[in-house]
Amino acid sequence: MHYAVSYVSTAQKDMEHSEVVELLDQTEVRNNELGIHGLLIYSEGNFFEVLEGDKELVIELYDVIRQDERHKNIIQIFEKSINEKPFDPENGYFLSANTQYQKLKIDNFQHCIKDLDESTKKVVNNMLIQIGKNSPSE
Repeated sequence: MHYAVSYVSTAQKDMEHSEVVELLDQTEVRNNELGIHGLLIYSEGNFFEVLEGDKELVIELYDVIRQDERHKNIIQIFEKSINEKPFDPENGYFLSANTQYQKLKIDNFQHCIKDLDESTKKVVNNMLIQIGKNSPSE
């Protein structure tokens, strides 16, 4: 069964550029090895993540994430079975306004957040817009 979990959280401290890069790199490798896809955004001390994949794997990974001391105030946005796979089956997306993961086309992510409640969708969209503003021109 295909499954998705989404949450927002606050970084435990202001993360240095190198810490963000390391976290995003580690997350990308781990999630892709597990066959879990999605979106991880870090912006202004906050994380937003959507995880999708095999239900058992997603739930196990989310349990690990909730115990990670690098962040606090974890708020689950949704946890549900899904029919569609909104993310690239080859890779997840790992984005930050202050790392090399800046190439972003905001329209590509609108379908990924369409099922969020309106207030959460607004927050996530604002994070995407902020990252887009900080992205270098292509």
